[in-house]
Amino acid sequence: MNKNLAPYLGYALLIIRNNTIVLWWVGLLGLFSSMALLSRDTSLFWPVHLALSLLSIVSTPIIYGIYFELIEDRYSSIPRIAKTYVLRYIWLIIRMYLPPIFLASIIVSLAAGSDPGGILELTLVGFSLIYLFVIPTYYVSGTQQGAILAGMSFLGRRISSVGPLILAVLLLESAMLLVQHQRSSGPDPGLLFMVFDFLIYFCASIGDYIIFIILIFILKEAPVSAPGKADD
Repeated sequence: MNKNLAPYLGYALLIIRNNTIVLWWVGLLGLFSSMALLSRDTSLFWPVHLALSLLSIVSTPIIYGIYFELIEDRYSSIPRIAKTYVLRYIWLIIRMYLPPIFLASIIVSLAAGSDPGGILELTLVGFSLIYLFVIPTYYVSGTQQGAILAGMSFLGRRISSVGPLILAVLLLESAMLLVQHQRSSGPDPGLLFMVFDFLIYFCASIGDYIIFIILIFILKEAPVSAPGKADD
């Protein structure tokens, strides 16, 4: 671990450990998602999978908001955090991901005989690195305007000092993509794969939140005492 990142990691672990509501929520989502594999050969699988995916998407900006407001020492409530961040976060993600996905689709259509899934997956992994820096920039600035360019600039300035974080993201994204591929095309899942699926989802989610908190502290440049436990 880079010695410059170690203090931030300590703050991140303390914040996450002190706010178990997020750990329980992420654990339940991961558990339900893994259990949904039992219905993969039935008509219920895709509706349940879609519902859990949408719930995860909506939950993510709320959890980011919880951690950000705890760092700022101005925690409000989960309903207020949802109202403040969810819609703007989703719109920012759409703006950030649609262009590269559209570009990758064009490349796939022009490259006969290529693997479209592979190209799209590589595109998503590449842009997950930009996402890593754009989202903390958005929360700190409080506005979508200029967040994508600011996040890319943040990545460019810090790319040498945050190498461990970038490596962690690449590993997490690769593991998640592998699991998603097995979910859709692999043989009938057994208990061992369901446990593996849950562990990958849970660890990847917590790892993502740790990285988010670390980058918030880096953006603020002055670590503060880790906030206490949320009430909501």
